[in-house]
Amino acid sequence: MKKTALIVVMILIVLNAGVLMAADGGLDEGIAALKEENYEEAIIFFKHAKETQPGSSAISYYLGVALKKTGDEKGAEENFIEALAAVPPVEEAYTELIEICYSQDKLTAAKEWIAKAEAAKVRPATGAFLKGLVLLKEGDNAGAIESLNKAKELDSSLTQTVNYQLAGAYNKQRKYTEAKTSLEAVIEADPSSDMASFAKEYQKAVEENMASDKQWRFTIGLAYRYDDNVLLKPEDGIPGVDISGQRDSAILTTLRVDYQPNLGSGQWFVNMQYNLVGNYYFKNDSHDLLIQSLTLNPGYNFKDGAIYLPVTYNYALLNGKNYMGLLSVKPTVNWMFEKDHIAQAFAGYERRDMLGTISDPDEDRTGNRYLTGLGYIYILSKGKGMLNFRYEYSQDLTKGSNWANMGNKLSAGATLPFIDKLYGVLNFEAFFQKYKYDHTVFGYKRCDDTYTGTASLVWQATNFMDVTVQYSHTTAYSNIYLYKYNRNMYTTGVEFKF
Repeated sequence: MKKTALIVVMILIVLNAGVLMAADGGLDEGIAALKEENYEEAIIFFKHAKETQPGSSAISYYLGVALKKTGDEKGAEENFIEALAAVPPVEEAYTELIEICYSQDKLTAAKEWIAKAEAAKVRPATGAFLKGLVLLKEGDNAGAIESLNKAKELDSSLTQTVNYQLAGAYNKQRKYTEAKTSLEAVIEADPSSDMASFAKEYQKAVEENMASDKQWRFTIGLAYRYDDNVLLKPEDGIPGVDISGQRDSAILTTLRVDYQPNLGSGQWFVNMQYNLVGNYYFKNDSHDLLIQSLTLNPGYNFKDGAIYLPVTYNYALLNGKNYMGLLSVKPTVNWMFEKDHIAQAFAGYERRDMLGTISDPDEDRTGNRYLTGLGYIYILSKGKGMLNFRYEYSQDLTKGSNWANMGNKLSAGATLPFIDKLYGVLNFEAFFQKYKYDHTVFGYKRCDDTYTGTASLVWQATNFMDVTVQYSHTTAYSNIYLYKYNRNMYTTGVEFKF
């Protein structure tokens, strides 16, 4: 009996040894295939080894590596988690998991694995570097800079790579001098490396940003315009009234002052702008218009977009007399839901005050306007062009009953680069308005459909001067003949920027 038991034990030992040898053989063969970059073959060996020896952290780790190489990030993630859960854990799996989460934009999960790696004191320099990349992707530039510098202190071999990433963080903070210094360090470390070549290209972009990123900007414009319907003469005329002089030329003058202080964080920002526009007709000076506007636009950048809160006040003079004051507030959210695709949502309030003498209270356009809408922007030519579409719904609540209305506005636009320094701008707008009350003169509710199209050609003649040629057409349909008209405007001018 004892002899039989001994034989059984010996057989079991031999069988287990065979299993272990087969598993080790599969692991060794898989590692050899992995080194030869035969990833599909390596996966077969590792899976076979895993079947014969389940629970092996080493097999799970190497299988995860092979799966990651073939692009199966989900399978790789599962095996790396197994490699950390087994005893003893393969601590290198922390780095692999963080990289997978980072590449898939699973930033919360990446930060969780970073925290676990830090607690286990696993490869602290690499962990700090990856943490910097995650924070950079989240938009936390200050935190990214701190982590990246820590990685460089812990492991000097990471210096060149870290400096390249630091340049990106400084560039987003508009700290262009620091960004340029970091890129110079990348180039000096190994001028013949691929990273140095990338740094040289990036350096050009940073220098362009330095040149264009001025806190103060001034633009002065002068243009000539021909307008074939200054007076908005109705298409069919007004019975018994002869309207002449509707065609006229005008001189347009513009002044724009922009101020954008550098707040440093890269997330909070504020833009301020002052505009002065003068439109002076040769003959119809009763329609001369002078408009001043002041805009304050604070905002916040988040990971894939931004929130804006523009507040604008416009003050207009007509023929040198007080005409209108307009205060508007329009909170806006832009969200890049996919590369080069931006969704937009906005809501707004406007307060209009007619400042001149109003002879008929029913024609008083003083009142409140509420609006909301959605938009979509598609970026073209690496940011040099774009397509945009927008829908807007509005309610105009005026003191005068003849102007209270609700409106639906559709608009589309395109900025199209043709050749270097020359691009075209196309805009189209359709505005459908239904008025709330019966018109006090005509006795029924007014309905207007207004279509406006504009085409512009802009030549950036120098860094300081743009030349523009523009054509604009408006067709207004209305069930009240008085508001039905066509209008064409031809404009050419120059703008000087400094």
